[in-house]
Amino acid sequence: MSSVKIHIPVVRLAKLLRTPGGVPVADAVKRAGAGLESLRAECLDELRVTLDQAELCAGRANGEYDAAVADELYAIASAAIGVPTACGLAPIDTALVSLADLTDYLRTRKTWDANAVAVHLRAFRLLLHTEAGKDANGTKAILEGLRRVSQRYAKSEAPRAAAG
Repeated sequence: MSSVKIHIPVVRLAKLLRTPGGVPVADAVKRAGAGLESLRAECLDELRVTLDQAELCAGRANGEYDAAVADELYAIASAAIGVPTACGLAPIDTALVSLADLTDYLRTRKTWDANAVAVHLRAFRLLLHTEAGKDANGTKAILEGLRRVSQRYAKSEAPRAAAG
C-alpha cells in the first residue's frame, strides 16, 4: 500500500509539470530582478556593518601581528563572501576574497601588514560607497591593485611552503 501512496503523488507531480501555465519567462525574470533590487538596500546595509566590523578588528592589531585579530578579520571577510554577488555587487566580492586571501597569507606567516590591510579596507569602502563602481575601468584598476597586494604575500609563501 505504501508504494501506491508514493506513486500517486509522483504521477500528479509529473502531470502538473507537463501542464502548461505559470508566469511567462520574461515576467519571471523581471520579477526576480525587482526582488533582487529590493534586497540591494538590505545587502548594502549588511556590507556596511561588515566593513565597520573589519575596520574595528584591524585597528585592534595596532600594527603588529595578533593571531586572534588575524583570525577574526579572516572570519569577517570570508563570512560575507557571496553576499555582494547575490546583490549584483560582484566587485565587492572580489575585494572580500582578496582581503580573506591576504589575511590568510598573513596568518600563515605570522606577520601583519597594516598598510596592505588598510588598502583593502579602503577599497572595500570605496566600492561600497560607489555601489561596486559604476566606472568599470576604475573598478578594474582597484581590483587589480588589490590582487597585486595580496599576491605579493602569496608569492613569498611558495618558496617557504616548498622548503617545509
